[in-house]
Amino acid sequence: MPTPPPAARKPIRPHQRTAVNATVHALKSGGRATIVMPCGSGKTLVAARVLEELAASRRARRRLILVPTLDLLAQTAAALQADSRHLGTVLAVCSPLEALDRLGIPQTTTAAGLANALADLPHYTVLATYASLVDTDEVHGAVITAHKTRAIPTWDLIVCDEAHRTSGSMGKAWAAVHHDDKIPAARRLYMTATPRIWTTDPAYAETMAGRPQLAASMSDEDVYGPCVYTMQLSQAIAEGLARDYRIVLLQVHHPTLQTQLRRTRNATRNDPVALTSLATAVLKTSRHYNVRRMVTFHKAVADATAFTHTLLKTAEALENETTETATGHTLPLRPENLWARTIHQTSPDRHDTLATFRSATPHHNGAPADLAILANVKILAEGIDIDTVDALAFAAPKASVTDIVQALGRALRPHPHSTDKATLLVPLYLAPGEDPKDVLNRQAYQPLYDILLALRAHDLRIADRLPITDMTTPANRPAPPEPTATPPGPDAGRPAEPGLDLDAAPPVPSFTTASGAELPEIVGTDRITLTPREIARVLHLRVDALPGATDTWMDMAIAALNYHDQHGHLAVTRAQAAALDTDPRRVDLYTWLANQRTARRRGELKPWQISLLDSLGMLWDPREEGREALITYAEECAAAHGGLAVSAGHEAPDGYKLGLALKNQRSRVANNRANPDVVAELTRIDPYWNPAWDYAWQRYYQQARHRHTHGLPLTRSDDGRAYRQWLRNPGTGLDIQRRELLAAIGLEPQPVPA
Repeated sequence: MPTPPPAARKPIRPHQRTAVNATVHALKSGGRATIVMPCGSGKTLVAARVLEELAASRRARRRLILVPTLDLLAQTAAALQADSRHLGTVLAVCSPLEALDRLGIPQTTTAAGLANALADLPHYTVLATYASLVDTDEVHGAVITAHKTRAIPTWDLIVCDEAHRTSGSMGKAWAAVHHDDKIPAARRLYMTATPRIWTTDPAYAETMAGRPQLAASMSDEDVYGPCVYTMQLSQAIAEGLARDYRIVLLQVHHPTLQTQLRRTRNATRNDPVALTSLATAVLKTSRHYNVRRMVTFHKAVADATAFTHTLLKTAEALENETTETATGHTLPLRPENLWARTIHQTSPDRHDTLATFRSATPHHNGAPADLAILANVKILAEGIDIDTVDALAFAAPKASVTDIVQALGRALRPHPHSTDKATLLVPLYLAPGEDPKDVLNRQAYQPLYDILLALRAHDLRIADRLPITDMTTPANRPAPPEPTATPPGPDAGRPAEPGLDLDAAPPVPSFTTASGAELPEIVGTDRITLTPREIARVLHLRVDALPGATDTWMDMAIAALNYHDQHGHLAVTRAQAAALDTDPRRVDLYTWLANQRTARRRGELKPWQISLLDSLGMLWDPREEGREALITYAEECAAAHGGLAVSAGHEAPDGYKLGLALKNQRSRVANNRANPDVVAELTRIDPYWNPAWDYAWQRYYQQARHRHTHGLPLTRSDDGRAYRQWLRNPGTGLDIQRRELLAAIGLEPQPVPA
């Protein structure tokens, strides 16, 4: 018997009415259509009204609603009864569910049972999971079997919820819903929040190459029809239909981790120190951002139970501790009333626990809880609704795009009592010695990469990211002076000690994407927000689905990036490469860069690899490399010796003949054959690298000035006779510039003889 809906039902909002109108118009004469709406924006209500209006016009009276899970089936059935008129007879194809019994909805698991229930009925709504479409040697889904035997008629309308599940490598068996020869239908409506999904989770993509893959795409209009209504998450946030969010990275100390082992980083029941560190970080962050209700996500029941136990125990131990909130107030770290429960598929009281958490204010010991935390293991799956929560914590790293996006939807519903952002807590499990600020550390920061990968399918502010050229800081070298063959005169002022101008401020990029939307806030482990450049680097170097990229290549590219940050160029010397902290199992950076030049000459580099290296100032021409290497060695020499006045036989620690190279450059200046850019750079490093006076005089002066600058005696026991003689008599009849240089280090030139 049809179940009449109650009189009171949810009011439809303007964006939902627009979606309903567009869908009804698109499907009134048959065909296919897709609507894309973020989690929590009311897709189910839109479907309910579409069903109602198409039934009222007698265009769609035999309807099939497909969802991925039993829990979502029961939830959808309740929503349709509450918010859709003209349902006709309602039937479910699934194993017995108590929730459906309470709604008065009969269930069947067989094709024969389905056919008998629908026989001679003119108007009905059938709810089923996608599993009813599976047809293998072992499994024969009720819906597809009923159609194979022609026991049921063509559907007027099929509604596919979480429709991304029917596409790409994810679709496979469920793709039967697209084909009239398997599941005939006059109309199909596809609903999703994520029409495109990238993933590194083998459960969602079969062919993995160590980089994200496009596992699902609903762009084929022959299959999914036109997209008649789209609301992006960024639009929903801008219009106040969803809360914005921040990602907060939690530093969790994990002393048993070994950086060379590729185990999944997690806080399990066997990691008490990591669990305590995680619990403390969760409590501190909850206080800092005024979190009242949080859901944590775990992989194993034992881990979730251990976390809940540790959380309560840690809160007791922190009774006398305080922490600072985001608004600058100091509060006790321990909540006065802490409610914490674990929920999983086999929990006998899971429905009561979930109902308590869903209530306006969970109570603990008869008093409202200041902080309610629900440790969840695979209960809050696709589409399952709970009331607004303030925060989510991915205690176990999640690689499932759908799980992450669906979890995000729990937190983005507008909060009745707060306008603050939702908070996504992403623990980073750090092995001893790892730098919590190294956002490109693949092993430690993989949970963040997985979150951003998932959000790229849901939030255009992530997909519409900063361009690759914004990844690098411009070279720290200041703009070189105009080239000159002689040092500047005294009017230029006394030069600073040669070296890099580390205070030169690079241009500050915008926090906006190409579309003009602000980037989501990502808060580091030190509670300092990541800059747009840091976010762009993470997206391009660790998240993007770059064709042919391997982790080894990307790790070396990041080593090049770090070198560029420090030096402003990529003229890496062998000595520098040997000193870098890189994986000893790989080639050093100097060799790797040489290999990239060879690979480009052979046509083995992909365009994005060339573009990325170009953005770092890659020197493809060996002659350019030679010039930049000279500058690099010159900078190192100036830092070590106080300038560039060295002997022609001077060599760098790795054997580079710097003294001879500088002598050759001075010769080129004398013959007007010098490269102006090289001259400018050498002059920047040491204004007196090519002095207008005797070169030996400059060498002795440089030695004396270097010692004076560092507070050392001007003489040492191993000094040569010529230098000692110079100190006693730096010369007579010196020009004013050299006299001023001597005065700066406390030396007086000999007076000119009368």
